[in-house]
Amino acid sequence: ILNERLQLNFNNFVNKYRVEEAQKKILDPKEKDFVILKIAYDVGFNSKSAFNAAFKKFTQMSPSEFRKINS
Repeated sequence: ILNERLQLNFNNFVNKYRVEEAQKKILDPKEKDFVILKIAYDVGFNSKSAFNAAFKKFTQMSPSEFRKINS
């Protein structure tokens, strides 16, 4: 169903939701002083490189760029 309807495999499906949650945390004023790596771990990523790759895949920008543009 994921592959056919959403055009996503399971890992990409999960990572999409993780990235969306990370975006919310990056924009949350209560989280503004946290480093992005802490947010990556909080939403379920195990490495900075995996987080950055997934974030860029779904937003076309790095987490740092996203924070800078939206601050």
